Amino acid sequence: MDAAVLENAVNVPSDSPGTLGSPSSPTPVRAFIFDMDDTLVATSALWRDAEEHLLLALGAKWSPALAAKYKGMNALDVAATIWRELEPPLGLAQCQRIMRDRLLENFRRMPIREINGAVRLVRRCAEVGNVAMAVASGSPMEAIGYALEQLGIGDAFGCVLSSEAVPRGKPQPDVFLAVAQQLAVAPRACLVFEDSLIGAQAARAAGMACMVCPSVSAEGIATVASSVVSAWDQVKSEQLEQYYLGQAR
Repeated sequence: MDAAVLENAVNVPSDSPGTLGSPSSPTPVRAFIFDMDDTLVATSALWRDAEEHLLLALGAKWSPALAAKYKGMNALDVAATIWRELEPPLGLAQCQRIMRDRLLENFRRMPIREINGAVRLVRRCAEVGNVAMAVASGSPMEAIGYALEQLGIGDAFGCVLSSEAVPRGKPQPDVFLAVAQQLAVAPRACLVFEDSLIGAQAARAAGMACMVCPSVSAEGIATVASSVVSAWDQVKSEQLEQYYLGQAR
């Protein structure tokens, strides 16, 4: 990323995810940016196994309370969160390696299934005007590419980026800002599709509108997201056209 994008990202305080805020008025959308995990691809079981694998190595057990602290983060940040919470004798780098290696193994050995309606949503988005399409995910790049190809939508996206490739993962805005730069689209002209509170916080911090279909119950999503749906099939072509024309409310 160039200095301008990095400066914008660094200036967003980590304890104030909405600093840059959502666009104050509707802007014609010129890019659709998708999270992948539990937005496009049902990967919760893959991630849960990798988390449990790391926790077992640390002599601990998985819990919903712990998972809520990192849902939506990339593998390196998940491992770092667990490491900070448990303060184990094992080093951070080793914890990250255990977590990431297991996750990649899971992508290869476990079934890759779409979130209901996700592929249809991608196809509808691709039919809207002259709009760029991208994926901004916390999964490793090799896992993202593999999963998208398994769903048959790998060719739908002009830009695919892992948050492992930017200085800070979600809930910071770095990955979304980097994607917008690569697409040459202003952040306020981007619409993000997400499933988690942390992802919605990252989109809002980037100054992007965000539509969320929650994969888990999370307090506060409705106050951060631009809109919330219970299923992707609720998002109709007419609504996407309204975003393209700057008429969405």
